[in-house]
Amino acid sequence: MKRRILVLGVGAAVAVIVLLLLGQVGFPVPFVFAWMILAIAGVCACRQEFIEVGPVWPPEKPSRKTRGSEVSRMAWAINTRTGVAGHVVVRRVQSVLRRRLALRGLDLDDPTHHARIDALLGGGVRDALHGREVRSTDIEIVLDAIERFPNDTEETG
Repeated sequence: MKRRILVLGVGAAVAVIVLLLLGQVGFPVPFVFAWMILAIAGVCACRQEFIEVGPVWPPEKPSRKTRGSEVSRMAWAINTRTGVAGHVVVRRVQSVLRRRLALRGLDLDDPTHHARIDALLGGGVRDALHGREVRSTDIEIVLDAIERFPNDTEETG
């Protein structure tokens, strides 16, 4: 509300100043006043919304609330009876491994980097995630190898 009063007060002051200045130059006061009214009408017309802005149509589908966390979903993706890890866990571990290797300039899919990756991770760790059935022990081996990577703070510090 204060903003509207301030805008109206400043606008009225500017209008009076313009009216007086143009009156001093020689323009008739009714002529200046009429042009001010037209200018104000133009500004008001440009500020008006001609199309009613309402909610977006069609309405968005309500998002489904997910329960639990990513950790619990990954835990359920491991079959405790057979020890086979689901694709959710395998993809997550692969993405973590790819990110950590990318920090060292290595690509998991590049055959020219396989020797350096095997030297860094250890033998058979790289192939553990590419089997048909990845077991939870394979996931543990890969995670242990990832944890053995030196941190950036350990390298520089």
